[in-house]
Amino acid sequence: MKITKYPFAVFSAALFTVMLITPISSIANLLWLSSVDMPVGFGSSLEVLLFDFQRLGIALYGVVILGFIVAFTVSGLIAKYTRLGGKYLYSVAGAFAIGLAMFLMVELMFQTELLGGNRTLLGKMLHWLAGFAGGYFYYSLISVERNFTFIIRFLGVLYSYFLLGIVLDWIFNPSNAATGFGFVLSELSNEGQNSLIRDFTSFFLATFLFSLLGAVTLNHAWFFSVSIIYFGAAIFNLSAIYIHGTGYNNIYLSEILLGLWPFILGIVISIKKS
Repeated sequence: MKITKYPFAVFSAALFTVMLITPISSIANLLWLSSVDMPVGFGSSLEVLLFDFQRLGIALYGVVILGFIVAFTVSGLIAKYTRLGGKYLYSVAGAFAIGLAMFLMVELMFQTELLGGNRTLLGKMLHWLAGFAGGYFYYSLISVERNFTFIIRFLGVLYSYFLLGIVLDWIFNPSNAATGFGFVLSELSNEGQNSLIRDFTSFFLATFLFSLLGAVTLNHAWFFSVSIIYFGAAIFNLSAIYIHGTGYNNIYLSEILLGLWPFILGIVISIKKS
């Protein structure tokens, strides 16, 4: 764990920072819409916040990881060969990494501000503050020895984070979510639409909560529950194709991956505890 804790600390700090940055941009966009007399209700505001938190966060996550890798590597070298070091060195490095990343995103994207919160000085400062907090969080993760539970929790939370996007789609935009599964929602009866939205939302929400509980409690039963659900979906997907002659649906590949991820986490927890 002495070596592996560093990359996982970067991934964890980046995810933490993204969770701080995305609401800043969402709220900034909502304030701008309100200033130009666009109707902004509670429901639409909640939808924007949640979708930005997940969809914008995934793309931003990769950018922040790259920035943190460079910034924290340089900080580690400075701490090793000089008397400078400590939490504030990494905190400043995190803020600098976010500031530089926001600048390069504008310069490399045809002078376009992709993040609404970066359009004002206050927004920029809040982004830098999020980077500062991310650097501080990174230092807190590497300053003590970690065991396997650190990696399990990170992978469990990351898995839940990906599932959150599917859950939000079924809650706020079921027509789009249904299209990904081969349904045209408007062509179904009202009862059929109700059944589809109800069952799929419950399906993905349950697995999201189970994986999150597994990450928090480190109880392998939660992860195995998730894997059983997705492996079952993959098996019955194939049986529907080859036994009942339904249309081919290659989504079973995603179902296998979604089942394999928590299954491996559950196995690791079981082995370590025994």
